[in-house]
Amino acid sequence: MTQSRREFLAGLPVAASGLSQSPGGQTDFSSYSDADKENFLRQAAIVTVVEIGHGVTKPIRATMELRGVRHSGKIQVINKELPDFFGEDNKPVPMMDSWRFNVAAYKVDRLLGLKMATVAVRREFHGKPAAFSWWVDDVMFEEVDRIKKGLEPPDPEDFERQRAVSRVFDELILNIDRNLSNLLITKSWRIALIDHSRCFTPYPGIRNKANLTRCGRPLLESMKKLNSAGIAGAVQKFLTTAETDAMLARRDKIVAFFEQEVKEKGEASVLFG
Repeated sequence: MTQSRREFLAGLPVAASGLSQSPGGQTDFSSYSDADKENFLRQAAIVTVVEIGHGVTKPIRATMELRGVRHSGKIQVINKELPDFFGEDNKPVPMMDSWRFNVAAYKVDRLLGLKMATVAVRREFHGKPAAFSWWVDDVMFEEVDRIKKGLEPPDPEDFERQRAVSRVFDELILNIDRNLSNLLITKSWRIALIDHSRCFTPYPGIRNKANLTRCGRPLLESMKKLNSAGIAGAVQKFLTTAETDAMLARRDKIVAFFEQEVKEKGEASVLFG
């Protein structure tokens, strides 16, 4: 059976939100910490699986259960080479489409204090290593649907700040596959970032400076504090040394870019928060 993400979101209330019934009633997953979600994704039994039919990496939605509590997770086993990446220097850089980048993106997101990328863990699926990601709760729609319907957020400035932060994050991890369908918007108008299997190409430059419009001060300071040891401790074996070094090189260029923007345009025009 194949079902699109939009069909999932438009389904029964419990399935659409990712919530489920526990013996005592509906589980409040908003109280779950990252550690709680990681534990669930690693230990829960897989009850059913269905192809999402939405996305080039052929992700799978799994209904999972742990001690009577059910929730959905997304499984990606993709791990293959892509055509070489070419940056400004026009030199080829090997590029991968890999499940492990979903876990790495989640870990880097948390190092930066963003909490925008979904929780993801490594787990075996049918004998292969895979990323199991938390199915986002309380989703209203994808960004593509918001735009099609002409819906405006209740706080446009807050929403635009979230978008600006997400674009900086995507440049830092060199996400070549961000699109309006893998940017989700919850009922509280928070942005959730999913699908990070095409990131972390070991290219040390900024891919698209046009994405660097503004930056939150906390994010800028957090980027400055990134170092090889901290990243290695967080991502474990999900990034190679070359991928980590390239991300730090991009970080240096992104920080320098915003510092120059502040000099030219003024801090109030570039930084917020």
